[in-house]
Amino acid sequence: MSSGRGQFGRILGFAAIAVVFAVVQPFLLVGVPLALLLIAHGPHGVRSGIIATAILVMAFLGDRSGLWWFERGWALVLAGTFVWTVGWRPGWSFSAQSLAALGLTVAAAALILATSPSVWLDVDALMTARVSQSAQTAAEVIGTSANDVVVSLMQRVVAFQVLVFPALLGVSSIGALGVAVAVRAWLRGDSGSVFGKLRSFRFNDHLVWFWLLGLILVLTPVGPVAERVGGNAVFFMGALYVLRGMAVLLSLVGGISVTAGILGGLVAVLLYPILALMLSIMLIVGLGDTWLNVRSRVNRDSGE
Repeated sequence: MSSGRGQFGRILGFAAIAVVFAVVQPFLLVGVPLALLLIAHGPHGVRSGIIATAILVMAFLGDRSGLWWFERGWALVLAGTFVWTVGWRPGWSFSAQSLAALGLTVAAAALILATSPSVWLDVDALMTARVSQSAQTAAEVIGTSANDVVVSLMQRVVAFQVLVFPALLGVSSIGALGVAVAVRAWLRGDSGSVFGKLRSFRFNDHLVWFWLLGLILVLTPVGPVAERVGGNAVFFMGALYVLRGMAVLLSLVGGISVTAGILGGLVAVLLYPILALMLSIMLIVGLGDTWLNVRSRVNRDSGE
């Protein structure tokens, strides 16, 4: 029973990441990798075949305009590279497999955009229009009761989302891959062996250079393109280091209950200064863990 709750909790956690950071349809980011995982690595059977077929049919329905091609192209390449990585390095952790797949997907996208710069301009313009439309819809829901402070904050959020939508897409993709892997594990009756505990989360320490180089591009007056590339690198790697910092803190306190985590998250979201402080602390701790390796030191001192 506890393993089932743990598996369900992982699905919810990864789904929250996929939805909160979503700039494309989360169904595509989750469904297409899940379908290809079932086809390539199983479990094979009638149920898996029906699920994979249904997902792929639904994924390619709809009006083929706007971001339709970009959303499905990204999901297909991400799914393909992830399935290949899982087959190539089955012993790697999920974080290593997903980051490798995301890196290959970004490299493929960069190659396409380098040969056809107009494609990037179109995607950027369409994404800007989508984010602006979402903000306008939110403003209509809030209505005339929204004061100038709320409107100004919403405008800044829209501008920020437009600038860092590639990083948002990357974070959302990691969450979506997590959902796909967790659902596949559930379908094959494998509970608890796919992911480690959150407090053991880590990734290759050399990735800190992406964060540092991104920060240099942001702070150095090289140009708007370099600044945007750097900003996206800082945001994406910053999100990973916040999660790593959370893992370190959870390891130090011995973990917390799901209920306490949910209540703490709600309080932090409702009280923005607390949220900002928590994120800053976790970012610093996560970055520091790259050199200090806090968890290994604590375990060694405690004789574990």
